[in-house]
Amino acid sequence: MHKKTHNIFSNTGKFMLLVLAGLILNGCSNASQYKGHEAQKRNLVEMVRIPYVLSFDAEKAALSSDEVRALDIFLSRSSVGYGDELSMDFALERDGKITSLNEERLEHIREILMQRGLRLSYELTPYGRTPEQNTARLLVSRYVVTPPQCGDWSQPSTGNYQNALMRDHGCSTQAQLGLMIANPKDLITGVSSSQTDTEKAAKAIKTYRTKVTKVSAAKATGGNK
Repeated sequence: MHKKTHNIFSNTGKFMLLVLAGLILNGCSNASQYKGHEAQKRNLVEMVRIPYVLSFDAEKAALSSDEVRALDIFLSRSSVGYGDELSMDFALERDGKITSLNEERLEHIREILMQRGLRLSYELTPYGRTPEQNTARLLVSRYVVTPPQCGDWSQPSTGNYQNALMRDHGCSTQAQLGLMIANPKDLITGVSSSQTDTEKAAKAIKTYRTKVTKVSAAKATGGNK
């Protein structure tokens, strides 16, 4: 009887030790999930390029009416507009320049796009295979944003001894910003202006220095009229 009781207590002790060891290991595993600088979910911004081939008649600098119409269809279907960067790709000579005829074609395309409220870059953008003779490639460079997937709170909140933010902290704000911004490129480079409006700055300072605090009659009389 004494031996049987001893075995029961012995087995119970082993079981408790196993449970205690499991709790310690589980606590350590949770703690190891935090490094003090957890990577937060952010918008993914990438640049994509949409190519379009333009064809010219031999020795002609201007596009035919059919080509202009096809170009307009491409611009409409691709929703080319604010934030898009437009450039051209022509076949280059051995000296790295384009022929005089292609220079005329470049200016012709620039004028067409300008009439449609679009700006064409003055720099060429080599892209893929060299365009064939009497052709050119219009490139639309566009930044697109992919918002983060929010709502994953599976990371345990225990063991966070360095008070690090969880991965999904602020995720919805990031996602909404990515969906509402007009030009995703601004998420990378931002928009800055080197010009300072001194007139507005001086007016703001003058208003600050000369502004007279207005007190309503009701407040001055304690609310009694």
